[in-house]
Amino acid sequence: MSAPQHITIIFSPYHVGTRDSRVGNGPQHILDGGFVPALREMGYTVNLVEIERVDEFEGEIGRSFEILRRTSVAVHNAVSNGTFPLVLSGNCMATAAVACGLAQSSQVEPNFLYFDAHDDLDSPDVNWNGYLDAMGLSMLCGESWKGYMRSVPGFRPHSYDGKFLYCGLRDCTDLQRQRVRDAGMDAVWGDLNADGPIDFVGQFHKRISEHKYSPSIVHLDLDCLDPSCGQVNDFPSNGGLSAEQLKQCFEMIPEYSKPEALTICSFDPDCGDPEKNDGDKIAVIAINTALAFFRALKEGIVERSY
Repeated sequence: MSAPQHITIIFSPYHVGTRDSRVGNGPQHILDGGFVPALREMGYTVNLVEIERVDEFEGEIGRSFEILRRTSVAVHNAVSNGTFPLVLSGNCMATAAVACGLAQSSQVEPNFLYFDAHDDLDSPDVNWNGYLDAMGLSMLCGESWKGYMRSVPGFRPHSYDGKFLYCGLRDCTDLQRQRVRDAGMDAVWGDLNADGPIDFVGQFHKRISEHKYSPSIVHLDLDCLDPSCGQVNDFPSNGGLSAEQLKQCFEMIPEYSKPEALTICSFDPDCGDPEKNDGDKIAVIAINTALAFFRALKEGIVERSY
């Protein structure tokens, strides 16, 4: 596998189209933690592309889809320039735009390695929390928001059957769990009522080593972490990964899959207890995990199943 030498960070500090609000503050907090200098010290060249404000668009729906359109273009440009796209996003649905951006230059449908406590597979017909960001994967498979998704450059409906692996998925209703199964997705489930520690690393290794999830889009919603690591956003749920488990999983990804993009998202540094310093703790975990991932890429590990 040829290791990438250049990274384009696509900086998208928005929460449903509003800048620097809630999870929209996460991308800047990660950058403020010394992430870019650490990547450069590792030998990468790093370019920063910012998604500009979308205030002139109507409502959270109009603003959010304009961000998706711009993100798709930015990802396509990054790949066309021979760089690895790293999206620092407020919202989870950025990964739908990443898939569209990659599709502009490839006919190969990617796999998904998706670290998240939530399935992101709601459609408006089954959604009860009114949160647009819970629908990114139903958008990408062509189930919902069909008119808007056709406006995103590179969009084509993606199948998840046998191409999708969750890790840390747990904060789901029975209906959401069934929709995951019906879509043919696999999961290393977290568990709110686990009898003992979950072997996330072992289970993730078993699945990624036995099944060809390559090439892949890697998605890191930081609420895949257990709340004992610190509060990530407004939707904490027990039964998630530890910081060390997350790092070990990301270190092994390049050994078994060719990553084409990475999204880091859903981190609100201001939602936790300020006295516990949760925002800084989670930023450090995010940075250390991403650095472990890019270090593994830099070493040019030869994949076993790619």
